[in-house]
Amino acid sequence: MPDELKDWDLTKPQRQSMLGVVVYILRNIRALGALAFSFFAFGAMNSSIWLVFAVAALPIAIIFVVFAYYQYSNFTFQVNDNELIIHKGVFVKDRLVVEADRIQSIQITENIVQRALGLVALRVDTAGSKGSELEIPALERVKAEKLKTLLYQKKAAIESEGEGVQAEDFSIGEASERAEKTEEAGDVLVHLSILDLLKVGFTENHLRTGFIALAFVFGTFSQYWEYITDYFSDSVDSYTQQALNAGFAALTLFLVAFAVFSVLISVVRTFLRFYNLKATLKSEAIEVNTGLFKRNESRVPIRKIQFVQWEGNPLRKAIGYESAKIKPSNSMGDADREQKIEIPALKFAETSKLVNGIFENFAEPELTVQANAWAYARFNFIIGFLILIPLAVLLYFRVGWVAASVFAIAPIIAIFGYFYGQTVRIQYSKKFMVIRKGLVFTRRIVIPSYKIQALSVDGNVFIDRRQLRHANFYTAAGTRTIRYMPEKDAHILRDYLLYCAESSEEPWM
Repeated sequence: MPDELKDWDLTKPQRQSMLGVVVYILRNIRALGALAFSFFAFGAMNSSIWLVFAVAALPIAIIFVVFAYYQYSNFTFQVNDNELIIHKGVFVKDRLVVEADRIQSIQITENIVQRALGLVALRVDTAGSKGSELEIPALERVKAEKLKTLLYQKKAAIESEGEGVQAEDFSIGEASERAEKTEEAGDVLVHLSILDLLKVGFTENHLRTGFIALAFVFGTFSQYWEYITDYFSDSVDSYTQQALNAGFAALTLFLVAFAVFSVLISVVRTFLRFYNLKATLKSEAIEVNTGLFKRNESRVPIRKIQFVQWEGNPLRKAIGYESAKIKPSNSMGDADREQKIEIPALKFAETSKLVNGIFENFAEPELTVQANAWAYARFNFIIGFLILIPLAVLLYFRVGWVAASVFAIAPIIAIFGYFYGQTVRIQYSKKFMVIRKGLVFTRRIVIPSYKIQALSVDGNVFIDRRQLRHANFYTAAGTRTIRYMPEKDAHILRDYLLYCAESSEEPWM
């Protein structure tokens, strides 16, 4: 342990690194990014506004620096007894108190600015919070690590006291020494290389990525559409007319551009999120470090993991990969805030190591309940038919009754639904439940039976007469639903799994 930390007394208010002023300045600039973009949009239409910008630049810069300094100087943190206490605020002062036993997870993150300054941010998630309860955005890494260790030690002491073991007041030195003694290297599950990232990027769901990107672009620029069209009106009109005249060629060009754009976005997004990803499996936790510009270090205790979801597609399977999403318990079981750790590329041996490392003595359940494939076919046919009606009406005014031929697509959609329904099944045993579904994009979810907090079976007027039911599984990490299960099998499944959960002495959370 560095000498300067031996006398680090966290019972007294501590400040962050002085370089945190730079972090606050850049955060404030980013927060006003939309406003700055609006100013530039106005400036593009009126050159005199640039003069106003030039005159106001220096006073605005001074205000930013002064405000950031007070954000830094008014931010203090300390650990008293079993509480982390934060004081912050410039115009409105806040005092945040977090008890160690309410801490769900502690993450150390660093973006490109923090990395350049040699700083990291410490984020604390707690039970009952809708987001990060608090964040200390500008700490030296060694101090962040020691504070993280101390808080985990405090949490462990309280939990030990609850189990009948005498709790201790850990100092920062004692916490560090204990951490060094008990630290384990762990088993590196996966460490993605540049080649692995390229494979993952090219096997993403490009259609989904492209539409999300288009929605973001249109959503952002629609706010400034009036200014954009005024500034580029002549060019837009000219190119729009040429595109309309080009007809099929323009549509083909757009589709090619969309495909290239989607693949490019998928690859870039993969590099940003999963650069140098390293997942380590330890005896009591999973640790994942990932990210290029923003580096995230996540640690999830194995006992907090509610279920693991594996996903695949034909391209990814062809190169021997599938992805995994590890779902820990949410704060207060908040299903709207699904926390997860994602590992985008696992080989078969790594998948087996992961599931056996998280779920002790895992074995494939023998009992199976199959969904009704014809129900999925009927549902797809009805939905497909309803979606095709507006398209047929639109085409009717251009091609007449030939437009009715588009309804031939509805049976194809129904056939797809039937084969998809054949993939939907639940395997279960006293210890584990496995949900499988997916025709092209496959999904496999492993849930320990005792982690199921509640299970409901419901229906509606359309499926009651066919003796079908929807099964809803509630866990501390959210809800999963399997539709169109045979009524008798659904009730047997519900009663059996609830018995397994209620008779188990293992903790849900």
